[in-house]
Amino acid sequence: MKKFLKILKSIIFIALIIFGSLELNNLFMRKSLAKPWDMGNKIGGFFNETEDYNAMFFGTSHSYCSFEPLVIYEKTGVKSYVLASQSQPLRITASYVKDALKRKNPSVIFVDIQSAIYRITEDSSVVNSYSDYMPMSKNKIEMIAKKVPKGFKAQAILPLVAYHSRWDELKDEDYDFDKASYDDYLKGYVLLKGQSQNFKNNEEAEINKFRKSAHAYDEKTYFAFNMAALDEIIDLAERNGVKLFFVKTPIYDYDLYSDNIKVIAKEIEARGASFIDFNDFNDQMNLSKEDFYDPHHLNVVGAEKFNLFFIDYMKKEGVFQENLADDKNWLKDIKTYDINKW
Repeated sequence: MKKFLKILKSIIFIALIIFGSLELNNLFMRKSLAKPWDMGNKIGGFFNETEDYNAMFFGTSHSYCSFEPLVIYEKTGVKSYVLASQSQPLRITASYVKDALKRKNPSVIFVDIQSAIYRITEDSSVVNSYSDYMPMSKNKIEMIAKKVPKGFKAQAILPLVAYHSRWDELKDEDYDFDKASYDDYLKGYVLLKGQSQNFKNNEEAEINKFRKSAHAYDEKTYFAFNMAALDEIIDLAERNGVKLFFVKTPIYDYDLYSDNIKVIAKEIEARGASFIDFNDFNDQMNLSKEDFYDPHHLNVVGAEKFNLFFIDYMKKEGVFQENLADDKNWLKDIKTYDINKW
């Protein structure tokens, strides 16, 4: 009996430690609610969604600044979501695809290859961006164990490790916050207006920031990681009966990456998968510098041009069929978007 009580006390103690740690995680973790980069709403919001999606988009900020689910829905009746994070490594994208396909049943998914064509510096902000808002699951634990860099595993599994210094920054919203409140009417899209001052005033300096990382993309180990990620994503799509397109969304500094894109495109083709480089259609989209927020990201004007072209392209491919856009909630969100985009 004494042995049983001792074991029971140990179990209760461990449970209290775990519960306390999770509560402290929720308290100290940055909620990321400030628009337009409210990634807590965009990533956390997906895991709160109850409805299904016909299509989904994955990748880095190149995905969440390019694909507009509300525009797509208005023109096609196709419901979609962008599940992406800043500078997300392709191997992490594979874990995001796996998690999404366990929760939703899209018939088609699109994966932007940006993270495979330059050398990502995987710092604390990148790791916490893709790990903080993903609910704990077997898939997340495997992702952290196998894919998160060694020095960041602790903070990925226990964000409190990274955020413990926020004590003097805590506000009422931290104490009262409920994860169930994460919600994004834009369905993962980041709405950017105009241009960043740095890009507007010193275009060359902004482009040069990425020159070194673009030239270092083919480091043997890094390249191997990305090829393994391609294989994992292709396998996930095949096993789930989902149509898969690897894509490169429009970027202003395309010349930095054109050779790298050709290499990745060849690898994708060798695997029998589909790849579309939408930069090949810039003239048809009538894209100019004014359509880019910075060298990497479309602003809302450029994004609309891209999405209208993307929709027509997918119709011709037989991927998007005409459906009636009659969901009152989505139509209400479209009205909000139309107001906020100007």
